[in-house]
Amino acid sequence: MYDASRAIDLSTLLEHSDRLLRRLVTGRGHLRRCGGDGVAAMWPVLEDTQGRRLRVTPWLPMDDFSPRLAGPGGRHPRGLRDFFGHDVLLTGVLERDADGELVLVAKRAQVVRELHLRRLDAAQLAAVSGVGGEGTVGYGALAGELIIDGGDQLRLVTADRGGPCEVSFTLDVLRRDDLVLGRPIHVHGLIRKATPWLGAIRRAAVALGVPTS
Repeated sequence: MYDASRAIDLSTLLEHSDRLLRRLVTGRGHLRRCGGDGVAAMWPVLEDTQGRRLRVTPWLPMDDFSPRLAGPGGRHPRGLRDFFGHDVLLTGVLERDADGELVLVAKRAQVVRELHLRRLDAAQLAAVSGVGGEGTVGYGALAGELIIDGGDQLRLVTADRGGPCEVSFTLDVLRRDDLVLGRPIHVHGLIRKATPWLGAIRRAAVALGVPTS
């Protein structure tokens, strides 16, 4: 089993790619097909909640292994297609191809068995940013304004600031000098809506402006 605490989120891996080049790393992200036409379209890419991508070399056959390779009890090794559409921990060596593009030469992977690690769609994000969406958990970006509740605790207010129907989310980041309170901002991360009015965002990445998608 992987130690998830040692996995590097894709955004961090890409940001520090020069230092991690030709090193064995474990990245965390959502595994998708490249899309398009031809054989390359079947190659996997590791993607984060902000749409950043890293091409990954296949480490298993695309389909299930031949029944001749079945183990005890008829259990088959997994094929690559079983990993598509899931959040994964993926270990490999970070390299650059002939065109200078980053690629992760994959060695092994593990599906993250957490139901909350899904990307929220536009309707779900709209629900959680207002009064509602109780119990919703998943990745996405919310727009709002930052406030501070004593000390360095930051909250993102997404609706009716200061009113009876205020909706806000606590963030797992400390106050930063480069963040200006009261300005439009958006936060990417793992969103948990505990009640119709209160939630939290883990692995929060804060940026000025509003989400572009």
